[in-house]
Amino acid sequence: MVKYIKTAIVFLSMSFFSCENFLTGPLLDQNPNEVDDVTVVSPEALLVGTQVTMYGVMEGYLNRAVSMVMQQMSGLQTDYYRDYNCEPIDVNTNGRWTAMYGTGGLIDMNTTQEVAQRQERHVLLGISQMWEALVFSTAADIWGDVPYSQAANAEFAQPKFDSQKEVHEAMLSLIDDAIINFDKGQVFTLPSDFDFTFSSDIEKWKRAAYTLKSRILLNWAEVESDNYSLALEAAQEGIVDESGDGDWKALHGAAISERNVWFQFFLSNPDYMGAGKLLVDMLKRENDDRLGIYFLQSGANEITGVSPGDSILNASMLNVVGHFGMSWKPEFVSWYENKFIMAECYYNLGNEEAALQVLNQTLSGLEQKWISTGYNDITIPRYEDVSGAILLEAIMNEKYKALFLNIQSWSDWRRTGYPRFLDSEGNSTECGLQNSGVGVPRRLLYPEKEKTTNPNCPQGDNIYDRVENDPY
Repeated sequence: MVKYIKTAIVFLSMSFFSCENFLTGPLLDQNPNEVDDVTVVSPEALLVGTQVTMYGVMEGYLNRAVSMVMQQMSGLQTDYYRDYNCEPIDVNTNGRWTAMYGTGGLIDMNTTQEVAQRQERHVLLGISQMWEALVFSTAADIWGDVPYSQAANAEFAQPKFDSQKEVHEAMLSLIDDAIINFDKGQVFTLPSDFDFTFSSDIEKWKRAAYTLKSRILLNWAEVESDNYSLALEAAQEGIVDESGDGDWKALHGAAISERNVWFQFFLSNPDYMGAGKLLVDMLKRENDDRLGIYFLQSGANEITGVSPGDSILNASMLNVVGHFGMSWKPEFVSWYENKFIMAECYYNLGNEEAALQVLNQTLSGLEQKWISTGYNDITIPRYEDVSGAILLEAIMNEKYKALFLNIQSWSDWRRTGYPRFLDSEGNSTECGLQNSGVGVPRRLLYPEKEKTTNPNCPQGDNIYDRVENDPY
């Protein structure tokens, strides 16, 4: 059992920076339908490969790109400077796109689910469905329309692009199916070692499922106002454990083969990225002690952020010697995201008193979270006597700070307009204004390989094109 997991993690580090991002090695690159005289790949082993591959998708280049769009991080050199200054290159999204659909991605998810369904391994089926829902709801958030219904299917070498709405509706249905499967349980107990997230704890998976469902519903509230009620209802069944034990996290450790993707990136490319001025200014302005948790001091013994178009290259580095070190476990879905969702929903449903109360409760919980991890002197500001648009801005700005390096922050900005892209002097930091004059990017470019091999891929795509759930 442990051998399977160690094998997968070893190949994790080998695949993060490859062009194709396919995993290779025992249990990870075999055809699950092919039987030889050595072994037969089990659905559990395929789940291991999926988890490892999806860490690369959720923590790798796509995450870095979104962190630059949202100016949490800045791009200082090479393609990262171009990304940060709204001149991205479509070839850079090739690898993670391939990983989503190929070996370890949707191909193996489909096989895992087919076998698990046939063998009535409902818990295993539900876990695989949850990974699919997380990754492809995120893909639709990033690109808008993406292949899904015909993807990873040998009958469709050139799959159609489903609309963002169709993909998100499919993910909501998949999450509902996963919850049903968790309730069914299974005769053959899934060994806990195969589930890197919750060790097959069904109740934790169900709560994570409701929080992810709530996220997707909320991301459509700009055009479907009824979704505030639906998102709140789902969030009330979501993650509540403020210890973080119920958060959906990646599995990483200090061993070379197990380190998180951000740490590995900075280890190889220490000068490519730094702190974004928008986030640094916000933390400084509000005397928020998370500034020193997120970033290291630069040569001037200060924490410095860089804006798009800025010539400064000495931006402070991500704190990879502290919290974001080699063993950091990024939270894909968390209790505090669940609470921020509730606060936003209460606000938009007209209950500002509850929204403010939940906001301050969340900030207290976050403060305690950092204290419990050794940051004893940390202080996070609270809010009193705020209402109207100021309250909504407070909720969203605090969520932006808390969801540091989480791809969801982009959807939050598109939906609400917060945070505002202003520096400490009140000047706009929208990188598009440096070039085309149209502001902050609203989606990533489709991969170059997809555009050249699939005629169904939209051509002439633009980073300023609005996605379906952000039309205004």
